[in-house]
Amino acid sequence: NVPEVAIVGVNRLAVRPFWNGAAFEPRKMMNLSCSFDHRVIDGWEAAVFVARLKELLETPALIFVEG
Repeated sequence: NVPEVAIVGVNRLAVRPFWNGAAFEPRKMMNLSCSFDHRVIDGWEAAVFVARLKELLETPALIFVEG
């Protein structure tokens, strides 16, 4: 859909088991779906964007930190 070059889909939050190295513990988790038009956006830049988005969602206080 012109002029869209990226779509980010946020899926449902669910409690899932997470292995912490010693035992399983319940943890809230969700999936992100990202789609990019690679004619406009380089794959590396898309991957950096998704990694940063993941970091901000996992640690929202970083939104207010400069740098």
